[in-house]
Amino acid sequence: MKLQMSFGENLINLRKQKGWSQDDLAENLDLSRQAISKWENDTSKPDIDNIKKISKIFSVTIDDLLNNDVVKDKAVTLNVKKEEKKERITTIVKCMIIAVIIIYIINVIFKFASLLIIVNGIQEYANLSNYHYVITTYDENGLAEKEECWFKDGISKTVNYTYKEGKEIITYTNIDYNNNWGYMQNEDNEMMLDVEDYKLTHHNFDKGNQLFVKLPMEIRKKNLIYIWYKTLDLKTEIKKSKENILIKFDDTYILLNKMNLLPYSCYKYEIKQGKLYNYCYQIEVNSIDNLKI
Repeated sequence: MKLQMSFGENLINLRKQKGWSQDDLAENLDLSRQAISKWENDTSKPDIDNIKKISKIFSVTIDDLLNNDVVKDKAVTLNVKKEEKKERITTIVKCMIIAVIIIYIINVIFKFASLLIIVNGIQEYANLSNYHYVITTYDENGLAEKEECWFKDGISKTVNYTYKEGKEIITYTNIDYNNNWGYMQNEDNEMMLDVEDYKLTHHNFDKGNQLFVKLPMEIRKKNLIYIWYKTLDLKTEIKKSKENILIKFDDTYILLNKMNLLPYSCYKYEIKQGKLYNYCYQIEVNSIDNLKI
């Protein structure tokens, strides 16, 4: 079937038969792809030198090109249009995928950078020598545990309250690390502590590390690999308000004071116990004038 087509349509058909893209044809003619696009859209025509080159490349006469008499089957023309549409859709899909990947990467970098700032800030509390804290723990049944600690310059006083089946169990731990002396006491008895042995299992508590190990483990510096892994998860969130920072890792929620990065609370689902725990923090730094045991 002989179809009367424009120069642009002829050029598209010839190019498609050769399996070329506009870039391929432009490269063979030493031109820009935009020039080829204009020819195929019939918004401009090539000069005589380029017509000769096109005639030679596609093995057709100049008369056929100029008179628009290239013989084509209608089905072939429709197929060419379908291929062009398919190419456009493929290009759009590729661009969308690239855009999504870029947005994801930017999001991960932002979250990790924010977490790194938080982790480095919290690291400052690793060797704090003067503080008072109260950590209250609630499980699904209510109040489960309470710990209160006073620490100043190597002297520590800690009171632990444990609640089981309606009973309150109180344990006191008082240590003077400077003189390697201390004791533990509960309702039943009192026993002396070997402070050197105690320090072996309570690393750097004599330097004030007790507060640091009570902070949520998810935001401690030694867990940077864990933090990086979690930032790759789309479920990880960091939300900042005027006063607080909320961090969400899976089933763990950490609420921090925006000014000093100390936690207010931490909600987490403990897989071992199979319970949801809420840790409430009250922390005052550099708040003790004198401490004796």
